[in-house]
Amino acid sequence: MRCLLSRHGINTTKRENNMPITQKQKESRSKHLGSSDIAALLGVDPRRNAYDVWLDKTGKIEEPEENAAMFAGNMFEDGVLGFAEGQLGNLLRNQYRSAKDKNLPIGAHVDAIHIKTGNPVEAKTAGLYGPLMEPWGEPETDEVPDRVIIQSQVHMICTGAELCHVAAFIGGRGFQLYKVSKDATIQNIIADKAIDFWNNHVKADKPPENITPSYGVAKRIKRQPRTITDVSGQVVKNWIEAKGVFKDAKAARENAEAALLAALGTAEGGVSIDGNITHYQQTRKPYSVKEGKYRVLRFTTKPLFQNKE
Repeated sequence: MRCLLSRHGINTTKRENNMPITQKQKESRSKHLGSSDIAALLGVDPRRNAYDVWLDKTGKIEEPEENAAMFAGNMFEDGVLGFAEGQLGNLLRNQYRSAKDKNLPIGAHVDAIHIKTGNPVEAKTAGLYGPLMEPWGEPETDEVPDRVIIQSQVHMICTGAELCHVAAFIGGRGFQLYKVSKDATIQNIIADKAIDFWNNHVKADKPPENITPSYGVAKRIKRQPRTITDVSGQVVKNWIEAKGVFKDAKAARENAEAALLAALGTAEGGVSIDGNITHYQQTRKPYSVKEGKYRVLRFTTKPLFQNKE
């Protein structure tokens, strides 16, 4: 488990405390660093970074709109916890715990706590809308994504537990149950990072250096109407140049694709020394009565007409 640091039967009885996070709980998040925040600070969250966390904790961004993946994750959470309850026993859901050390600005909204042992339970979904983007290993091990290991360690810091269960529904694999054990080395690193970030960035209202926010978060920065500020000329220049590169790349791709389609002539397949090209017709079946037909250009190393879609 420490290697991540070097790399940087369902219970159907009535359940209580399974309500979604309340507005009050959302507001409390600004007063501490949560488990997903810590994962971002340590550079193991593929979606967020330290600048994103700073913007969030200092109240500089709007709440994100719920997307399809977030909606599915929320909808699946109850089923995932139901699976965990069937495997482990009764759970107390949607629990908030803060670090026992009051000097640590860490708190966690734990998906559930196993009533018998006090062990936290983290619910996850993966691969619901496409291929898995992170590694998930064999069940009953700690072979979970690095960010989940960090989140699990934060939950153990906040609950005092020695073990965190990770229940997951993984596309193509179904329900899986993992377990992450306490690691004092990782927890010490978490504590040091949390204290440093909270004191030197959140309380000081100073953004992290040598890093920019992720694109999705930057678009949610709150704006004051009719206000103006100075902006570095180099930042503007970089943006203009990047737009030009994208425009040129888009035009180059379209020209190359047009040339390839012309080379196919009236054929729907082509062969070359580098591989084969297909331009098969697809059928879109919308909710309306009329079907839509279109063609997709694809590259393949397989023999033609043996993999026709």
